[in-house]
Amino acid sequence: MNLNKHTSNDNIDGATCLNPFPERLSVENSAMLLIDHQEGFFPGIQSIDRDELRTNILALGKTAQVLGMPTILTSSFAQGINGSLMPELVAMFPNLPIINRHLVNAWEDPAFVAAVKATGRQKLIMSALTTDVCLVFPAVAAAREGFEVYCVLDASGAWSKRAEDACVLRMNNAGCIMTTWVSVAAELLHDHLGPYKEPVQSVFNEYLFGYTAQGKDNAQSETQHTVATA
Repeated sequence: MNLNKHTSNDNIDGATCLNPFPERLSVENSAMLLIDHQEGFFPGIQSIDRDELRTNILALGKTAQVLGMPTILTSSFAQGINGSLMPELVAMFPNLPIINRHLVNAWEDPAFVAAVKATGRQKLIMSALTTDVCLVFPAVAAAREGFEVYCVLDASGAWSKRAEDACVLRMNNAGCIMTTWVSVAAELLHDHLGPYKEPVQSVFNEYLFGYTAQGKDNAQSETQHTVATA
């Protein structure tokens, strides 16, 4: 597979043009990149409620875990002011090595890029703290190399709403796709009667409050009755 070939974007004179109709995300064609979700960043996050942000990050990670997707964890200067990764996230992937970097842009770190390319996946689902540094830099760089980048905005956060808005524009202009963790999970689910029904529903039960599997037996009975009498 030629990872430098644009499959959904065309690059004309250095400008990336987004194809608004890419092939859908699937467990088989995408990888999860969880970038710099470090404790030192949380106190300054102002673009989203911090408790909601933590929940969304864990929900996105759990989606990757239950679906067995290739997942990469990376941290930036963990021994310094940025601090360690969220302990809940580390516990979720106990056998996954953490790529700790000193470079600001993860895409400039050879170990990180090598790990991404080793997945063999063209679609990269990214979330990061912060949106205006740790997400925008690798997202734009990966898109420039021909990857399809999905930026999970509600599992990322910035120092201000204006800072995040500016970087959303930059990522969008580079051909990245803006999305949310629920949208990612639903796209990976694809079919309510498919093989990923139970694992994805387990994530919704735990993290998507108000949308649980309670009453599903009644709903299934009603559906069966409707089909039988149609």
